[in-house]
Amino acid sequence: MKKRFLSLLLIISMLITVLPANKVFAQEADTALPTYSEWAFDDLVVGDTYNIYPRSWYYKDMQAPITHGQLRGLLAGIRLKILDTDSVIDYDEQRYYLKNNMTVKEVLEFFYLLISDYEFDGDIGITDDSNALDYMAKYGIFTGNEGELSLKDTCSIEQACVIATRLITHVYDALDAASKGFLWEIDSGDNKVYLLGSVHMADYDIYPFSNKMLEAFAKSDVLGVELDLINPYQDVYTLLLQYGVYIDGTTLKDHVSEETYNKTVQVAANFGYTEEMISMFKPWTIFTIFTSIANSTNGSVEEAALAASLGIDIKFLVDAYMTGKPILELEGYDLQLRMLDSFSDELAEYLLVSTMDALSSIMAGVETGGNDSLVTILDYWHKGDVDGFMKDIAPLLVASETPEMDEDDKEVALLMEEYYNKLFAERDMGMALKIDSFLKAEGGITYFVVVGTGHYISDYSVIDILKDMGYEINQIK
Repeated sequence: MKKRFLSLLLIISMLITVLPANKVFAQEADTALPTYSEWAFDDLVVGDTYNIYPRSWYYKDMQAPITHGQLRGLLAGIRLKILDTDSVIDYDEQRYYLKNNMTVKEVLEFFYLLISDYEFDGDIGITDDSNALDYMAKYGIFTGNEGELSLKDTCSIEQACVIATRLITHVYDALDAASKGFLWEIDSGDNKVYLLGSVHMADYDIYPFSNKMLEAFAKSDVLGVELDLINPYQDVYTLLLQYGVYIDGTTLKDHVSEETYNKTVQVAANFGYTEEMISMFKPWTIFTIFTSIANSTNGSVEEAALAASLGIDIKFLVDAYMTGKPILELEGYDLQLRMLDSFSDELAEYLLVSTMDALSSIMAGVETGGNDSLVTILDYWHKGDVDGFMKDIAPLLVASETPEMDEDDKEVALLMEEYYNKLFAERDMGMALKIDSFLKAEGGITYFVVVGTGHYISDYSVIDILKDMGYEINQIK
């Protein structure tokens, strides 16, 4: 039973946005500055999510000619991404005679040759009389505009990455293989709200996103989020010191059992944190940080950080900053930290010790992290399969959905009920009222509201509340 509750904790942490670990324990970053041309920036940001070339290339000279080895690696990345469409029914494998200092025209022809090798269950636009240059121009894969190199120029690393990114975007769109997500729309008078359920931790496989989703975002005037995770001007650390650190002269040792304290210090030491560092934090702060790590396959900080950087809310926040789209917070850090700090002592310690137990088992090789659950959730999200999510995942988010329990389990169930109420029930009502205010505002504004999927698909969710208010809500797939 207790193991089941732990599984729920890991699942919940993927579906809600609460204080990601990278905002608490900042990892050392590469101090080298990336190199790229301004014209390539937008496409390279997209390409980062496709995993078709290594991010380490940014710390080389991106304007340098692409080598035959790099081009071979890029072709391999494109192949793997194409196979991920699940639309390939046959292919002919050919040898590619690559060389250094290839022209843009030659690279385009090799990319065209690669996609021509495949037979798909859909139409990507290749015909018997089409050729590489016409095809690439027709679908906007190569334009030669806005600073791009000409066909006769030696192809640079960044030019090849941009072409590859656009090619993948086109193929996925043509094959209807892009992620559909959990996306709904509400029309009310002059205003419209798109609702997108986020998964806070994700992987490369859910990218790219469908044109319908991206078009809804592009048409929106405002991005709404639970909190702005990447705003460089928010003083998160001051708030964390206010709510998440002991300032009354006590330490963690004074608030949890000796067993919990020793276990926490021991586990934290594996991640480079001393007893002095960890003892200053409250139990919920430590739990929040390490739950993200427990959702990795083997307790890897690097894997958890990558998964967070690929989260759906992060993607749209980056896009909003890039395009200058206004961002509205439905909650903000102050509200979320106050909520976490309102946990009872019993709940806070239970969350802490459960997470430490999970990490201990993961590091000992006894169990794997929450990655399997994450893969299942992302698969439903990719397909836009709300019904599947409702059937297999949503029941786990309902506090009342528990089997017969002994007395110890009943105590845990009461703690979980507090957890559900504070993370979902109380916050869902606040979010629904905020969205209701968007719909009733003057001005003919379109909002794109991204919050954790758990707030849209659960027991009496934000969507249920809005329906009870009289709104008609339609899913977009």
